Amino acid sequence: MTGSVRRIALSFILTLAPVVGAWAHPHVFMDARLEFELRGQALEGIWVEWVFDPVFSADVIGQFDRNHDGTFDDAESATVQARAFSNLKKYGYFTFVRQGERRYTPAEIQGFSASQRDGRAVYRFRVPLEGQGFADDVSVAAFDSTFYCAIRYLPDTATVTWLEEAQNEEPIITFGENKDYPVFYNPAGGTGDTRVYLKWERGLQTAYPEEIRVYFP
Repeated sequence: MTGSVRRIALSFILTLAPVVGAWAHPHVFMDARLEFELRGQALEGIWVEWVFDPVFSADVIGQFDRNHDGTFDDAESATVQARAFSNLKKYGYFTFVRQGERRYTPAEIQGFSASQRDGRAVYRFRVPLEGQGFADDVSVAAFDSTFYCAIRYLPDTATVTWLEEAQNEEPIITFGENKDYPVFYNPAGGTGDTRVYLKWERGLQTAYPEEIRVYFP
């Protein structure tokens, strides 16, 4: 079953929108799906897919689908990455990986592509985690600490791809707020405030993004 994909169904919707709405008004809305790459019980990478709301999608498609053919070719996709995605490096690509007290935000991603689906702009990219030591029990949150984007997960959002023969035991995938490991944000921060706050400092507010937890019993 090398390279096989096993879908793990989530029975209800996860949403970050209530967290956002408590303090700010998001301007971009997106649905996220995650594909966890496992080698044994080690998490080697996460493929992330974002499907954007119609308004933001229309802006991206209008700007970058130069020949108006309803797709992004390789050159157009590269332009989308350079002009409408690469800046998210400053924010850890809205990805928080946690194991115990250790928190990690990626500095680089791989395999970015932009596409169009039913009139929506879709981004897909890989968060590489090889050699990072994440295994057995890992939690992942998609969260924009600037509250400009509201991110929600849909049912059936999490899949597992085995990079070698599957384990005898399937991982368990759950979600929920983790009150012990919050994320912090600066309500007074301007557009130039690109810090990702993992520890509380004076003046910061506290948020509890929902995490997807992948673990083996």
